[in-house]
Amino acid sequence: MEARDSIRPAAPPCRRLARLAPLAAAALACALPGCVDAVTVEQPPPPAALGVDESRALTLEFLRFDARGFAKTLTLDELKAIPRPTLEGIWLLDLDIAALIENALLKVMYMPPAEIDALPPASKNLVGLLNMTPENADLRGTSLEGLLGVGNAVGLPTSKILADLVGAAGNERLIPVQITAQAVLENLVSTHPNTQRRRGPPNDEHPDGIYPVAPHAIPVTLYDVVTDFAGLAEQFGPAPLDPDDPGGAKHPGFIKAASGVKAALDDFTMTVRVDVNALPYKGVDATRADVASVNSTPGQIDTLFDFSEPDWLVLDNLAKNLSIGELTLAIPESATYLPGGTSREPAPRGDSPVWERPLWEFEHILARAGELRAARIEDHCASYGPQGTSTSDFQPVKVCVDDTGWTEISVDSSIVLEDPPPAPSYFWDILLEVAQARLHDGGLAEGEADLEVTLRDVPVGVKTEDLVASIKENLARDPAVLKEMAIELNDNAAGDADFYLYQPSTESGVAGQRDYLYFVAPDDIRKDAEGARVRDYAYESPGFFADGALTKKVSTTEEIDGDALHEKVEVKPGDTLYFADDEGRRYEIKIGDKPSAHRLSLTLTRIQ
Repeated sequence: MEARDSIRPAAPPCRRLARLAPLAAAALACALPGCVDAVTVEQPPPPAALGVDESRALTLEFLRFDARGFAKTLTLDELKAIPRPTLEGIWLLDLDIAALIENALLKVMYMPPAEIDALPPASKNLVGLLNMTPENADLRGTSLEGLLGVGNAVGLPTSKILADLVGAAGNERLIPVQITAQAVLENLVSTHPNTQRRRGPPNDEHPDGIYPVAPHAIPVTLYDVVTDFAGLAEQFGPAPLDPDDPGGAKHPGFIKAASGVKAALDDFTMTVRVDVNALPYKGVDATRADVASVNSTPGQIDTLFDFSEPDWLVLDNLAKNLSIGELTLAIPESATYLPGGTSREPAPRGDSPVWERPLWEFEHILARAGELRAARIEDHCASYGPQGTSTSDFQPVKVCVDDTGWTEISVDSSIVLEDPPPAPSYFWDILLEVAQARLHDGGLAEGEADLEVTLRDVPVGVKTEDLVASIKENLARDPAVLKEMAIELNDNAAGDADFYLYQPSTESGVAGQRDYLYFVAPDDIRKDAEGARVRDYAYESPGFFADGALTKKVSTTEEIDGDALHEKVEVKPGDTLYFADDEGRRYEIKIGDKPSAHRLSLTLTRIQ
């Protein structure tokens, strides 16, 4: 437990007025005829803490300043001044990066020759693999090399056999870029911990504050937007698979470096319209036996924004074509050679050890791409005879693939070959063997072919208007995401109250006819300039009780004016209540007379 500071809390710093808080100050400033000189007010010394059986009389006041439809425009610099934890807590959307991955692969495939020559050997080999067609497929060093002998024996180009096998034209890529992108998304991107879960405000459905991320997406926060995604490499680089075990197994990550992202232009602005009581609630800090101010925003979050109005949130000057100026993608390879399988069992993938390897390794991604490609190949057989002028019906070569992807190439025994045709296997086993051979061209040993390629000006593949629409829809669905920013912008807390006075509105909208004491909730704990809570919420028995032993609770979380968060109890002159502060001290509250409609007197006595 953190001990409370013994110094009287200062008023909210002036920098807050440059934002939205307090809203009352902004509104009153409009009414002033001109500027006035700053006045320095000497703060009186803090009162002494109460000893056991000591009492102090205090008076609380309930005031409202309702700002309706108040519009506040925040510049990029003002947003950047908000503490990082607050900005990171404002989730905007899960950004589908399927188009980004596909665009990145296309950038690799169509890389200019001069840039290809500058690539590391493994990355240079990757360019060739992505552009592999039946015509240019290099089968040297693989079991498919025997097809060359088959082709020579019957005068048939090997490319014809490969093209017929996959149902593609001779110059058509064996694995379309859409399939490769899908395999990369499934095996590499979607297995990263930070693409699987994100943090958000705890609620009944997500009490731990952990939310799932949409498939094939990365979570985007307001911090990402205002910092031009400065944390991409950190967020999606190497990371523990289990966040609770930082020393355990790690995901290698898929973004090694990223720069030149321009999400928010220099003149970017964010305008919000709010309906809010801008004044703080006055309460009691029992430890000091003094009056303190509680930020009024948390209890209003459900009514803060009018989502029926299209201009409740306006984002101006986002980049029209979101792209990444320079992006370095990385894919690790297995440290050992992984042969293709030779058996149908275990179904439906066979016995290749590749399926036991981590999903994000290049070989596993290749096998998955082959599996996806095989699903598009129709069950068929093709037979081939000697080419040329022969009119014979003799067709000694037969190639078959069934609807499971199992592939068989048979050659009549009358055909004499130096190397036998490849043994039956699944289509992805064939692809895996060829790809591993070509990945290590140039003398690369196993384990030396980790892939790393830097690309420039890669489009993210999302329109700005779609981005804004998704952001507004998501925030309207869960306004609690904006709670911390709203608190920051309307930062009117001072001190560390344990409870405060609240007067509900009547049917006519007038407050002051009923008095309630609200016990503080975790959201009421004020923050420091870096956005960290100044103390833990260490109350063992939050709420109000009818007895000093705190066994008969009289407060409830009944909803009043939309607030179902706080423990609350209605009080009248002569009532007696008991509670404990966050340091375990117990107190008695005796409600006194009401000096006026919006004021309440009480006597606080420490009993333990």
